[in-house]
Amino acid sequence: MIISDPSVLVPETPVIDATEARWAVEYLSLMIEKVGPESPVGMVLMQTRRELASLAQSAGTRVMGPLRIAA
Repeated sequence: MIISDPSVLVPETPVIDATEARWAVEYLSLMIEKVGPESPVGMVLMQTRRELASLAQSAGTRVMGPLRIAA
């Protein structure tokens, strides 16, 4: 089989929108308040919140990869 369009072999890169990341950070904060920051779930949520906050800060208002967050 001959592929005439090689772009079909490259999957579309998922993206993260900085606005969606900021929204998720807010909701993660609310969930952390509910479960407590010292609980195992709270610790995982706090790490996730830090990662998303870092992505949102570095992205500014542009869209970047490799994540996609949907509400």
